[in-house]
Amino acid sequence: MNKEKEIETVTLMVRRYCWGVHGTRGEALCPACAALLEYARQRRDRCPHGEIDSHE
Repeated sequence: MNKEKEIETVTLMVRRYCWGVHGTRGEALCPACAALLEYARQRRDRCPHGEIDSHE
């Protein structure tokens, strides 16, 4: 899976969680979920393993 697809997937997961648990709607996230998503993006950007082959 490439980096952009991974970030897109995590974004959708966090957004759905925030909608269900915190009641946000649209593109907006609560501050806690926005911070979590930013943390996940930073960690993925700094990952030393690069692209992950999904055929392993």
